[in-house]
Amino acid sequence: MRELPTNVIKKIYDLMGDDLSKYIFENRLMYSLTEDKKFIRNVVCTIEKGNEIYKFLKLNPKRKIIFGAGSVGKRLVRIYDDITFDCLVDNHCSGSTYMGLPIINIEELKEKYKEDVVIISAKRYHEEIMQQLLEEGFKKEAIINLGMEYEKLSHLQYFDLPQLRENQFNEEIFVDGGCYDGNTSLDFERWNLGNVGGGIYAWEPEPSNQEKCRVLLEKNNINYEMIPKGLWNDTGVLKLKTDKDSSAISIEGDLSIEVGSIDQMISKPVTFIKMDIEGAEYQAILGAQKTIKKHTPRLAICVYHKLEDIWELPWLIHTINPKYRFYLRHYSFGDVETVLYAL
Repeated sequence: MRELPTNVIKKIYDLMGDDLSKYIFENRLMYSLTEDKKFIRNVVCTIEKGNEIYKFLKLNPKRKIIFGAGSVGKRLVRIYDDITFDCLVDNHCSGSTYMGLPIINIEELKEKYKEDVVIISAKRYHEEIMQQLLEEGFKKEAIINLGMEYEKLSHLQYFDLPQLRENQFNEEIFVDGGCYDGNTSLDFERWNLGNVGGGIYAWEPEPSNQEKCRVLLEKNNINYEMIPKGLWNDTGVLKLKTDKDSSAISIEGDLSIEVGSIDQMISKPVTFIKMDIEGAEYQAILGAQKTIKKHTPRLAICVYHKLEDIWELPWLIHTINPKYRFYLRHYSFGDVETVLYAL
């Protein structure tokens, strides 16, 4: 972790474009420095639905159960350490524990918790779980479908900031850094209101994700170019540690991938860069500094993969091009999906 002096922190704070951004910066910074979960809960409550759900859980006297023992469910247990959860439920991995909480099956849930609050944390199968619970006689008003709310937020992420619309180009050239399954590129196309020209550069190093992206974008007749590499500051070959939810560059990786930089690979005047690349953002920004200096593209950069991202990434962007003002917005009910906009 590269430390920065106090005057740099103050400069970043002063560069924030509105009070909400300053508030998110303050709390993410304090979370990075202390790892006290209350600061992330403050950030989550900047989302209207996040504030609503948190207050409901705090004030409701009934027992609380999380349906889904995957990464989101476990994150809820860690982040909301001021709320008592009784257990987690999972259709596939019951019988174990997480942080002292039992992971039970649907039969035990029906037997012991029929009148209590159930939070659906699964992102992929939230509709099926909701239907399952309703068929088993659980009350709809006692079910919080967090998976559905995550789905809504995912389509807002990177494009909901009103200031992005200012001086929107007829020919947007969009870099989707870490395109995963192509949904962000599809959301960009909708945000772009169908303007002709320009195009999308979809960067994705993992072969299975590349195929998902191709299928989705071609099905929707999107003009794109797939760059089957990881974003970095130079060309080369690195190791990727693969995971079903997210993969990251690591010396312990199981897959060798090619990497490249925006400056080397794209000659067109880029207008918009998004990066969600699992901790490689610092190196990728270095690899785009010529583009950032020359064209001042709008940036939407994830600043949550490393504790120091909240100050290192805005300061790096500022040192490359001091014309930018910054905005922060949050798109999850945990400590992930905080986005830095540079405009």
